[in-house]
Amino acid sequence: MNKKALIPFAVFIAGLCSIIYELLISTTATYFLGDGVRQFSIIIGVYLFSMGIGAFLSKFFKDKPLTFFINVEYLLGFIGGISVPLLYMLFVYVSPMILQISCLAIIFVIGLLTGMEVPLLTFALEESNIKNNLSNVLSLDYIGGLIATLIFPFIILPFVGLYYSSLIFGIVNIVLGILLNYTLLKDKKRNSIFGFLAVIALLVLVLFGGKLLKVWDQKIYKRPIVLNEQTPYQKIVMTKTQGDVRLYLNRVIQFSSADEHRYHESLVHIPLAMHYNPKRVLILGGGENLASREVLKHSSVQHVDVVDIDSTMFYLAKENKYLKDINANAAKNEKVNLIPEDAFTYLFNNTEKYDVIIADLPDPTNQALARLYSKQFFLMAKRNLKKDGVFVTQSGEIYFSNKVFSCINNTLASVFEDVQPYHTYIPSFGDWGFIIARHDGNNSKVDTKALPEDLKYLNPNQIEQAFIFPKDIIIADTKQNTLDNPIILNYFLDEWEKWKVDFEAGTK
Repeated sequence: MNKKALIPFAVFIAGLCSIIYELLISTTATYFLGDGVRQFSIIIGVYLFSMGIGAFLSKFFKDKPLTFFINVEYLLGFIGGISVPLLYMLFVYVSPMILQISCLAIIFVIGLLTGMEVPLLTFALEESNIKNNLSNVLSLDYIGGLIATLIFPFIILPFVGLYYSSLIFGIVNIVLGILLNYTLLKDKKRNSIFGFLAVIALLVLVLFGGKLLKVWDQKIYKRPIVLNEQTPYQKIVMTKTQGDVRLYLNRVIQFSSADEHRYHESLVHIPLAMHYNPKRVLILGGGENLASREVLKHSSVQHVDVVDIDSTMFYLAKENKYLKDINANAAKNEKVNLIPEDAFTYLFNNTEKYDVIIADLPDPTNQALARLYSKQFFLMAKRNLKKDGVFVTQSGEIYFSNKVFSCINNTLASVFEDVQPYHTYIPSFGDWGFIIARHDGNNSKVDTKALPEDLKYLNPNQIEQAFIFPKDIIIADTKQNTLDNPIILNYFLDEWEKWKVDFEAGTK
């Protein structure tokens, strides 16, 4: 590759790698620290700020721009390459506060070095008498950034993963520097030693990546891992000990096979027993098909639509031996229709109405999930219900997350005429809340005769107790959760911080 083609190519690769590092660190921080909006906002802000500082500092190196650019590529590739492995290790061994500071420190250095790249190459272009100007350099840099944002969610994250992606693009960055060094500089050997050492270090981390990830994951989940997959939407981990299979999505437990029947029987059978003849049922979330397993126990049900954004969950529900045993092969039942779509989008576009809608969705830990508990979401659910239909949603832990529970109840009450909260104790989760909503309050009693006979937990007495709350559990005065003001996310994060403090104090 000649000099005229190599420098523009370097601009493109540099822009691509830098944006990849920023996306990798933001995503990793979200996985480990939660609140994606906050993490992406802070990290992007620090990244842009440090880029400005880097651009300013670059003027002090314009005498030998290519030499300094190559050194920047070596350093940027090494730091960007080890960024995700380093954060994985820190997550296991340090506090969340130190991990947050480490994320910001790493992105600051990456932004600082990135900010120097374009000015240094611009100086190099002028030095080489290549007929390009700043606009050409910036165009190539921005195109590289665009390509990075397109391949990250569709290729890099689902097929390569965070750990290996950072190492691969770090190596690409360093190899770019080595290529420039041997093509454009006279003193080739001395300037390439660090580049080769950095590549070797990253290759060692690639070589031992499987073992390192296994050790780190085992420390995080503390149980033998039998499934570990990264999809475009989430990290799916399944652990197994004798008598207990657990499913985690982005490190948050979704069920334990030891007591999931308490959750799913309460979620499904109480609202179905409130409807005199449920035939068409919609399940939002619940891609593992445990809720559909319970719905199928009602002989009146003729059709079940399960809507989950992640098609990988459907595949696992049908093919994974542990999930198949737990869901009793419900995912392959002829009455069950699996729909890989976002729940919000599905409700917006759907025209066929349902007798019962069951929202088996994750807690509102981020902006995307918070909208699934918004007034607008509940309005669409109401529109998708028949006039005598029943809607139910899981509503979180009622003691430690009382404001979240109350916010869901109050938001539903602004949409539906009849709202009834209930709860049940689940050892893996705590005292868990659910809320039933209907168009009106007529015939809103549970017909216990409609309960299937082969239940493990529910009985008429337990159902009666489910609607009775302890004196210290009240529906708090909260704002309504809306798309424009997702206040439930603030409630969740505030209460989660308080819960963490209480838990740590109780375990010391």
